[in-house]
Amino acid sequence: MDLQHLRLLLVLGNEPYRHGMETGTLNAEQLTILEGLTTWGFQLQEVGVLGCASDETYDDILDTGVRVIGSGLPDTNESIFRRLADFCPTHLVIDVPDPALFRWATRQQVHCIGMFRDKLGDPGLKQRWDNYQLSKALNHAGVDWVGGLGIEKCESLAQIGVLRDKLIPWDWPPSNRAESFEPKQLSARPDPLQLMYVGPLFSTRGIGDLLVAAAQLKAQGWNIHLKLVGQGDIQRFEIQAKRLQLDHVEFIDNIPDHSLVYLVRQADVVVMPSRHESPENSNALLNHCLQAHTPIVASDHPMFAGSLSHGVNAMIFPAGNARALSKSIDYLLSHPDTYAKLSAASQASWQSMQLPVHWLSLLEHWLQGTSDDRQWLHRYALSAPLYQRQQPSLLLQPS
Repeated sequence: MDLQHLRLLLVLGNEPYRHGMETGTLNAEQLTILEGLTTWGFQLQEVGVLGCASDETYDDILDTGVRVIGSGLPDTNESIFRRLADFCPTHLVIDVPDPALFRWATRQQVHCIGMFRDKLGDPGLKQRWDNYQLSKALNHAGVDWVGGLGIEKCESLAQIGVLRDKLIPWDWPPSNRAESFEPKQLSARPDPLQLMYVGPLFSTRGIGDLLVAAAQLKAQGWNIHLKLVGQGDIQRFEIQAKRLQLDHVEFIDNIPDHSLVYLVRQADVVVMPSRHESPENSNALLNHCLQAHTPIVASDHPMFAGSLSHGVNAMIFPAGNARALSKSIDYLLSHPDTYAKLSAASQASWQSMQLPVHWLSLLEHWLQGTSDDRQWLHRYALSAPLYQRQQPSLLLQPS
């Protein structure tokens, strides 16, 4: 294929790159995409990003050579279609779950793929109809592939009817690797004991259970320092911590992705106490914990079962049981051999979680389009044996 005649356009809900380049506020994922598009810009006729919604209408060229287009705030899809037609793409990468965009591409015989990052909307009659329309559009022969950020994302797309042999799970390239850090060992009783939680601060995430468990550990003589990183019902949990006479509870609104692994490394234990009723998607945090070799104490939430196994790479306790949580932490810190074992297992566990396809590699193989590239893409479709992993069983909780 003659790449010099290709015109690649990435379609997003909004276009962050113009503002992000001006203010220096692009995050790691946005930088990965922009660097990839910039690289392809040297090989293709033109590369651009279209935002389906923006505060103003614009059409600019970044210093990197990538064209950025803001469509304003259209009342209908017609203005977006005009923007698409003006760009004259030969290849579309669509990160918006709007079937109308895929239908436009197939009508115009433009090569296209979906590359979704966000989860689908909550179940409901309208959402089910929207999902049906989306799956019908994605299954059209004119849509080459549908990529989803992570296996769970692809599974959710399969559940609404998207063909499994068309879905490809992908991930961002890791900013750190587990082999960059040494496994941890306990040479003495930690004082203070550094506990850490990262994620939304809500009761369904088990934050109240964690605070109660911390108070129980304090009553047993542990000097507890607890860091809670995230946003949510902070005032509520500040009041609870005060009532429990927890003196060293630190609430941190946000930590940049590139710094989080180092903060996790400083902790003695990372706690993931989500209750079963909480929707859970903690793969990013799991990656950081396993990279840092910091042992994990997690609830028996079903979403952890595919990655964490009790006594192998984590301590697992019954969700919602603060006493069991405190016992698990106490057991782990009182048994240096178990602590060292879980930390040492982190590297293999981290490696097993890594997907073979990244955002850029999926794009590269699709654009190049040789027979070898097509075989590579088929090899990593959701229907491949690679993803048919078994759920590990949980062992008994130590008494």
